[in-house]
Amino acid sequence: MTLQFGEVVLINVLFHQATGAKVRPALVLLDTGDEDFLAAPVTSRARGTEYDVALKDWQASVLNIASYVRVHKLTVLAKAEVIRRLGTTSAADRDSLHQVLCHAFCRKAV
Repeated sequence: MTLQFGEVVLINVLFHQATGAKVRPALVLLDTGDEDFLAAPVTSRARGTEYDVALKDWQASVLNIASYVRVHKLTVLAKAEVIRRLGTTSAADRDSLHQVLCHAFCRKAV
């Protein structure tokens, strides 16, 4: 399975400090073709940080409720834990994601 930037997937997220797991949406940031991918969590809770991107076209991503991507909470996830693909973010939302990702991680040389 190859995933694309901006895809939203449902994934089985294992608990770190307890047994069990929950199904959560995640936004694909990078898939280099191996068994895992880089993702950012998707949440319905507005936190209001400069690194949270509100998905204006959340319905295009087949999400049930208005959602936010937390681009400063990145994680590597196993493709084997993907339950299903939900949809793809709109071009406008992908542009917003690019801007905030660059704000967080692109640094000018000094």
